[in-house]
Amino acid sequence: MSMKKFTPIAVMLVLLCVGGIALAAAVKVDLLPFPGSVAPEPDASGRAVLNYAKGADRTEVQVNCWDLTSETEYTVYLCAPGPEWYEIGSFTTRKNGSGNLHVRLPGDHSADIPVAVNNTALNATVLMSP
Repeated sequence: MSMKKFTPIAVMLVLLCVGGIALAAAVKVDLLPFPGSVAPEPDASGRAVLNYAKGADRTEVQVNCWDLTSETEYTVYLCAPGPEWYEIGSFTTRKNGSGNLHVRLPGDHSADIPVAVNNTALNATVLMSP
């Protein structure tokens, strides 16, 4: 079989395989300072992206935050229908106050909004999506 005939067939196979685990449209939400928070991060901000991969039946969750207290642990929560909050993980900020979390959750969690970021030591919500 010549390479010219093989290449289009290989490309088609790759596209079919990738199509089976295609990602749905990502849900992107901004994270804003939580009103009345006792945590000392008034300028904090962030973004959360929840992306459901239908073929793999999992949700990729990426949370990025800025201007938090440096070298501090934060816990991230999602809100399931009900509403019930559940913890998906935690991260420790770098010296510049930025931090991020990336987790893979089984099933479709793309509608589990709002997203909240809590200062773990203070047990206080710092950021939340609208």
